[in-house]
Parts: sequence; structure tokens; C-alpha cells
Amino acid sequence: MHLGAGGQVVFGEQRPDDPALPDDLVAALREWAEVAEAVELNGGPSERSLVYRRGRQLAARLADLIGRPVQFHDPVTGQVEPVWGRATGPPPRTDPERAAPTPWATGLAVSAFFAAFTALADIVLSRAFADAFGVLWAPANLLVAIGLAPSLWLLRRTPFWRWPAFGAAAGLVSAWVCLGLTPP
Repeated sequence: MHLGAGGQVVFGEQRPDDPALPDDLVAALREWAEVAEAVELNGGPSERSLVYRRGRQLAARLADLIGRPVQFHDPVTGQVEPVWGRATGPPPRTDPERAAPTPWATGLAVSAFFAAFTALADIVLSRAFADAFGVLWAPANLLVAIGLAPSLWLLRRTPFWRWPAFGAAAGLVSAWVCLGLTPP
């Protein structure tokens, strides 16, 4: 999909079995072509960004309609890139060299540090709370654990932050074990 002469949108990869374009998509493409032509002549950076984003949105709609990726030619910069629709989605990564290996040694060291730090902090704070308020240290510690649980759960799949999250969770569990064996 690119902007042709006279402000027309050209679809270079049409096939005979492609469905007909709906009228609203054709109208949106014509409107985009007019705006892109005007911005190409005298548009600023923000207008160029808007033309690019809108063109990609329309290319994604077109890709959804025809069921395969569309080559999008940015009329302002001239860059060409494939655009997938929601139904087609980008192809899965099959190249094993592109997938980074899991850094187990570094990750486990980071987890161990955060486990020790979290356990020590929880034990010290629980003992200080027990000295000041007695047995209320247990519900306060439970509230801390319940408050941290959603954040730790959400971080479990984030590439770097999973290691501190696993360490903090292990630290809280070990602190509870230590506090259970030797109450403050």
C-alpha cells in the first residue's frame, strides 16, 4: 500500500480472490491520501507522525480484511515495512539465534540478593513492630505480603524484573518461616 500519483492509494499486492473493500475503508484511504499529500508538501513533524500512524492503522485494517500482511510505504519518509492485522498477527519467532538465552547465573544471583534483603528487612521490621505493638506484628506483616503479591505476580514474566520478584517472594516466605520458628 503506497501513495501514488495524484493522491491515489495504490495496492500493489492485490489478488483476484481478495474481498472487495468496504466503502468506509475506501473513503478513509482517500481522506488519508489527501492529508498525506498536503503534509508531504508543507507539514511539520507532528503532522508527519500523524500521517504515518493513520496510514499504519489503515494498512492494519486492510491486512485484517485480506487476511495477510500488507507492505506499507510511508509517504513522508519513504520507508517500507510490513504491517500485520490483528487476525494475521506477526509471524512467530522461529530463529533460535534471535532468542536470547535465559541468564540463569546472573538471575539467580540477583534473586538471592533480593531474597536476603527482603527477608532481613521483613524480620527487622516485624521485630520492631512487635516491640512497639505486641502481637499486631502478624497482621501487619500479612498486609505487607498481600500488598506486594500483585506486583510480584505481574513482574514474574518481565525479562529482568522477574529475578528481583522471585527473590522478594522467596525472601518473604523465608522471613515468615523464621518469624514462625522464633516469634518476636
